[in-house]
Amino acid sequence: MMNVEEGARRIQHAGRWLFAVPSTVVILFWWIGLTAGQLYRGFGILIPGAMILAVLAIYLAIAGGVLWLAGWIVEGFARKES
Repeated sequence: MMNVEEGARRIQHAGRWLFAVPSTVVILFWWIGLTAGQLYRGFGILIPGAMILAVLAIYLAIAGGVLWLAGWIVEGFARKES
């Protein structure tokens, strides 16, 4: 059976990944959009599709941040005061 501290550690780990990966995707979309928008004037037609993916990635990043915070709180409650 898993103890609370191990569960909190796993929750934090999953939350960090759910926060880091979508945040990286959003930053890459933003950077590619700015770069390609400056280089190619006809690139603007592709922006709405990329923005939908960016919004979904932002939602995943928010969920990951909440999960990370929940793991941190659970870890705080699990610690024994000596």
